[in-house]
Amino acid sequence: MCPFCIGTAVWITACVIAAGGASAVAVTKLWKNKPQTHKQGESHVEQ
Repeated sequence: MCPFCIGTAVWITACVIAAGGASAVAVTKLWKNKPQTHKQGESHVEQ
């Protein structure tokens, strides 16, 4: 395999890993912002 092909494969792999990490961060932030439901009889005021 030529050096250019190896470099391209490494570059593509790095981009996929970075995109996966960015997606994980985005999902984590969206998941934390999701409104929580309260059970009947619970107070909505945090103590």
